[in-house]
Amino acid sequence: MAGQVAGHNAETAAARDRNNAKARNNYIKQREYEIQANLDNVQYLSDVQEQDYQQDLTYAAMLDQWSETDFELKKLFATKDLEIEEKIAKMHQGGASEQTGASAARATIGKDVLELGRAKAHAIHEKIMATKETEMAKTKQWRAGKNDSHKLFMDVAFAPVHGFAPPEDRSFERGPSKAGLVLGLAQSGFSGFKAYKANTAPGVGKVPWHQRQTA
Repeated sequence: MAGQVAGHNAETAAARDRNNAKARNNYIKQREYEIQANLDNVQYLSDVQEQDYQQDLTYAAMLDQWSETDFELKKLFATKDLEIEEKIAKMHQGGASEQTGASAARATIGKDVLELGRAKAHAIHEKIMATKETEMAKTKQWRAGKNDSHKLFMDVAFAPVHGFAPPEDRSFERGPSKAGLVLGLAQSGFSGFKAYKANTAPGVGKVPWHQRQTA
């Protein structure tokens, strides 16, 4: 009987240990899942903040390019205006120095006016073309900035998807039944009682019925 109880207790302890191991493994997997999900969320928030910063840099870079392009255009305008002013000054100087002869003066002034007109036309043409080139360059820079901005946005457009939580191992063991132990103990007790009765000597003056002899 003591052996049966000890065996039952050993089986119960073994089943409990296996169940505890499964439960602990389930807990570890769940914690690993939660920790990884939290790390992914933190990384995503960090990426979003970095994306905002990069967006600002992209916009600032585009504005810098526009400013440089506008500056080049203004510089060209100033250069052409200066050339026109020099042509006008030259024309007046030439006319003033050749006032001795009316015909010669008119011819000289006419030539200077013609050159001034050509210079103005050339300057206006260059200004128009430079303005168009500036607009094209700024449009190209805007499209490049927009493309870079879209790439930055797509890097954080979708929040992390953690997926399903790890499945739990629910194949826990019930362990040996106490009813079986009780039944086994009862059978052992009954067998022991039978053995005890079989090995008991009869009382004095008492003869077992199967050993009695009839007269």
